[in-house]
Amino acid sequence: MSEFPKLCAAAHLLPTDPDAELGDADLVRLICSDCPFYTEGEDEELECGAFMLLRHLLRRKVLTVRGILDAVQRTDEP
Repeated sequence: MSEFPKLCAAAHLLPTDPDAELGDADLVRLICSDCPFYTEGEDEELECGAFMLLRHLLRRKVLTVRGILDAVQRTDEP
């Protein structure tokens, strides 16, 4: 079982094309959905450091949505 159940459940909503533009809703779904500090609808204008870093890496194409989904959906332990 993944440590990121909300992300895995929403995976079908995320663009997996590496050239697809990631909107704010996609980024929140990808980065924040399983965070214990995130509550939907509350303080959504605030951005934590992890969000800012992952957004930067995704937009620079250092990371991809597909790569993140593959990593979190794996059931084997590292």
